[in-house]
Amino acid sequence: MSAYIGPIKIALLLFPFLALGISTIFFVRQYRKYGRFIWSRAIILYSFVFYLLCAYFLVILPLPSVEEVAKMTGPRMELQLGASWIHFLQQTVLDIHDPSTYLPALKQSVVLEPLFNLLLTVPFGIYLRYYFKYSFKKTLLLTFCLTLFFEVTQLTGLYFIYPRSYRLFDVNDLFVNTLGGVLGWTIAPIFTFLLPTRDEIDAESYARDTRVTVTRRFFAWLIDWLILDVMSTVLVLVLTLVTQRQIRDFTSDYWYFALEVLFYFMLIPYLTKGQTIGKKMVRIKLMQEGRQRISLSALFVRYGLFYLIYASISRINVFFAPYIQSDSALLILVSVLMVLIFGLIQFGFYLNLIWAAVKKEPRFFYEKRSKTYTISTVKPKEG
Repeated sequence: MSAYIGPIKIALLLFPFLALGISTIFFVRQYRKYGRFIWSRAIILYSFVFYLLCAYFLVILPLPSVEEVAKMTGPRMELQLGASWIHFLQQTVLDIHDPSTYLPALKQSVVLEPLFNLLLTVPFGIYLRYYFKYSFKKTLLLTFCLTLFFEVTQLTGLYFIYPRSYRLFDVNDLFVNTLGGVLGWTIAPIFTFLLPTRDEIDAESYARDTRVTVTRRFFAWLIDWLILDVMSTVLVLVLTLVTQRQIRDFTSDYWYFALEVLFYFMLIPYLTKGQTIGKKMVRIKLMQEGRQRISLSALFVRYGLFYLIYASISRINVFFAPYIQSDSALLILVSVLMVLIFGLIQFGFYLNLIWAAVKKEPRFFYEKRSKTYTISTVKPKEG
C-alpha cells in the first residue's frame, strides 16, 4: 500500500504548481468561450487533471536507480492474454467452499494488482461520460489509448531514461485498464446524479449581457503587461547583440513607460476598434458613449489619466523621498509635504479602484472622465 500512497503524496505536492501553470491557459479559454468563470467547471477540470497526475505517478513510481535497472534480467513484456487469470489460479489461496480464505485471498498480489488496474481507469470513464459527454465507443478508444500510453511509458524505461524497462509491459493490463474505463462510463450516473450537468454548467457560463467582471478585465491587463515585459526584455537583448556592448536597462525609465502606454494602450486599440491583445484573448473591447468605435482622444484621456498621471505618482514620491534625510530643514519639510500630498492622491486612486471593483456594475473614474466603457464580445449560445 505504501507504494501507492507515495505517488499520491507527490502528486499532492506538485499539483498546486502544475495547476498554477494550467490555470492561466484555462482562465483565458474560459473567458474566450463563455465570457464568465464558473467555479464548478474549474473544480471538475482541476480534479480531472489531478486524477491523471496521480494515475501517472502510480504507473511510474517508485523510481529505481539506473544501476539497479541495468542489472535486471527479467522479461520485459507479457503478451499472453489471460496470463493474469492463470497466475491467479496457480497462486491463490482462495477456496470457494472455505469463507476463512476469502480475506487472505483478497490480500494477495494476484488479486490486488488486477483490481488496482481496473480501478485505475474507472474515474477516467466517469469523467469522459459526465463532463466530456463522450459516447461508449469513444470512451473505449480513449481509455485504450491512455493505458497504452502508460504501458509504453513502462516499456521504454520512462522514455529511454533507463537502459531497459523496469516494469512489465502487459497486454493483460491493457485489457483490464480498458475494461475499467468502460466500467466507469457505465456507472457514471451513480456518481454524478447530484452534480450539475454539463449543459447546466454551460448555460450558467455564457454571459447573457455586456457586463464585464473586474476579474476578467484583470486578466486582460495581466496578459497585456506580460506581453510588454517580454517585448522589453527582447528589445534589450537585441540591442545588446547588435551593439556588442552592455546596454543599460532603460525599460524602467518613465519615457519608455510613456511610450508603451501611448503605443500599446492608445494607438493599438484605436486601430483595432477597442482591443489590445489581452482584451482580444478574453473577448472584451472598449467602447465610447455615442460612437460606433472608440476615438483616439477618448483613449488618450482614459489611459492618460490611469497610467501617465495617477499610476505614475509614485515616481514623484521616489524623487522626493531621498531629500527627507537632507541637512536642510526647509528641504525636509517640502519633501515630507510632497510625499504626503502625492501619497494621499495615490491612496485615493487605489481606493477608487477598489470601491468601483466591489460595486455590482463597476465603472472606474477614468472611464467616466473619458466616457468609455468595456463590453463583452462573447455572443450567448442560441438555444
